[in-house]
Amino acid sequence: MMKWIGRSIYVLAIVFISVVVFRLAYTAKLQEYYDGEIRENRDDDETLLKGLMTSLTIDYYRETPKVYEYISDEGDYQFNLSAYAIGISYGEEKYDGLMFVINNIKITENDELIDNPIIRMSVTLSHQTLLVNEEYQNNGSIIYDPILKFSIYNVPALFLFDAVNYMLIQNDDENAEPEYATIETLTLEYSNGETNDNGSYVFDEIPFFVASTTEYRDAVHDDHKDSNFAIDPESYRLSDDFGDDGLTEDDIIQFNLVTEKDDLSGYNGVMWRIMFIYGLVVLMITYFLFFHKYVRQRMRMKQEKEVKVSNQAIFKDDVEDEK
Repeated sequence: MMKWIGRSIYVLAIVFISVVVFRLAYTAKLQEYYDGEIRENRDDDETLLKGLMTSLTIDYYRETPKVYEYISDEGDYQFNLSAYAIGISYGEEKYDGLMFVINNIKITENDELIDNPIIRMSVTLSHQTLLVNEEYQNNGSIIYDPILKFSIYNVPALFLFDAVNYMLIQNDDENAEPEYATIETLTLEYSNGETNDNGSYVFDEIPFFVASTTEYRDAVHDDHKDSNFAIDPESYRLSDDFGDDGLTEDDIIQFNLVTEKDDLSGYNGVMWRIMFIYGLVVLMITYFLFFHKYVRQRMRMKQEKEVKVSNQAIFKDDVEDEK
């Protein structure tokens, strides 16, 4: 009985670990794709957006009109900030959302251009709907380090969705119409790579851009402020206009949606190499745990039989010699 319990636990552990390894292998595949196609071309809007769609399995983004745009192409703090309406699927559910993307970043500090500055993009919402570290808050942020490997948490974009843990205002009344938080402030900060004693990046005390629904009175580098910041929810909530059949080709044309993704099949090699090595390791562990003992026993029994037969032959020869 205990043997079967142990074997069952082993099988469950292998299944769980296999899922984890598969995800790691798929992430390695995305990393190779990002390094090969996106990293050196992230200042090209079309390439970056297509890469984000492909890597993060976004259903579509609306190319035009943009939900928001701010361009700084002069001075010590240059960047392009754009917001796009996007749609994603999670199981059978479809969600509208926003994607804030930053690129073409050139930041000069002490008359020297910073090589690959680390960017922190933060938002403040009207309600505490963002789940951050298992607590609901009205503010959240992403940190983008262009040197680090690709991951879903290290991209030059911040995502918000009309969904639980994002912008949906929780309501105990299941029959009530859903309500969503609105964006009140968006802030951009940078770090030159310096870290504190805990190994965390030290960001400049003064942001280099602030967009807000009300006048922002604190200091901002080069006075990059937008006090008329206002995101119209109707500008990104597109799914209600798609009809009963969901997203169709007519909708794609009518709303200027982009759905095309890159083909990742050319990067399957790294994924299958990892899975092949993992499979060999599992086979070896399984063999030594469950089969090696019996194989050794059979080999020992076979050797004993061979020795016995050999001894019998020797004794027979000895008898014949005596005759």
